[in-house]
Amino acid sequence: MKEEGKILIAGASGVLGLEIVKLLKAEGKNLRVLTRTDEGLETLSGYTEDIWKEDAAKETAGIKGITKNVTTVISALGKSISLFAPPEASFYENDYKANKNLIDDAVRNKVARFIYISIKGADTLKDYNVARVHKLCENELRNSGLDYTIIRPVGFYSGLNDLAIMAKRKFIPLIGSGKAKTNSIHHKDLAVVVVSFLEKGPDIIEIGGPNIHTRLEMVQMIKEIIGGNIIKIPEPIAKVSARLGLTTILGKGIHDKLDYFTFITTNDMIGEPRGSISFREYLGSLDLKKLS
Repeated sequence: MKEEGKILIAGASGVLGLEIVKLLKAEGKNLRVLTRTDEGLETLSGYTEDIWKEDAAKETAGIKGITKNVTTVISALGKSISLFAPPEASFYENDYKANKNLIDDAVRNKVARFIYISIKGADTLKDYNVARVHKLCENELRNSGLDYTIIRPVGFYSGLNDLAIMAKRKFIPLIGSGKAKTNSIHHKDLAVVVVSFLEKGPDIIEIGGPNIHTRLEMVQMIKEIIGGNIIKIPEPIAKVSARLGLTTILGKGIHDKLDYFTFITTNDMIGEPRGSISFREYLGSLDLKKLS
């Protein structure tokens, strides 16, 4: 007999996943969580005893049955786009294979609902591997027969932590003119959106934060609050750097990250406004000692 109300959060120890866990725990929900690290295991132990420590991308057998007695899956699984993240598996492995394994298990166990956190541009930016892999995940979910909601956030404030790290080193890169606009969102605000779609929601929705800023305005806020000098990098030079990949300096997979970062910082990326936490508030809350 299916255990009603069981919710699986995959990627539960990430910045978004953990906020989702906190909200659902506060609501008294029955949680199962998936993490792949010992650190995640320790972090999540205060929220539920039902913790699976597995790599969903590599260990299909390891996650077999993970959706048994689950009514809803929330997947925030995905490879970090930070340039400073440790080298890891490809976007295809960390994003597509991991989520496909989850979707397949959810189908086998007749899960009622699946919420997938994708990215804005997954449907249009087919020349960029980061977006293309998310689109593959979306297609798997749409063809699965499951009830679903796909959430495409414009981007997290925490996704700009690289710029804060560089600001500590007195260098803040700005690609292109800085006129491109975006309304990135705080992960706490996005978690509220995710939880609001727990029982029902649109098939696809593109979400942003409460305020629209140009990229120039955002780096100016970083300079004001953290310090550093804004260095403008012509878009053609940034594109060449992305194509070269700088893999010998910055590690495996850097090409895809630089390529995607160059595009999103030189083109408007705006979603439906949600939440209340501003980018300035986020910057003011950062513990700079932990950024490196």
